[in-house]
Amino acid sequence: MKLSDIFIGRPVYWAIWGVIIPILTVLGVTHQHVREFVPFQFAVLGLAAFAVGTIVYCYKPGERITREPLDDEPPSGE
Repeated sequence: MKLSDIFIGRPVYWAIWGVIIPILTVLGVTHQHVREFVPFQFAVLGLAAFAVGTIVYCYKPGERITREPLDDEPPSGE
């Protein structure tokens, strides 16, 4: 089994986690979710927007995004 079968997606998608996890760790260790909740919310929102924006920008049509193929046809009316 190849690692590409386990880790689906381009390396840039996995690098996003390398950016998000340390930032969330620092925010959690410094208790920002308790002390400064509104800035914490904006930080999380900004990280989510960054992640989605990066994925949308880097996505190429035809890339494999799930382990199982997605059916293009709607299910038959049983």
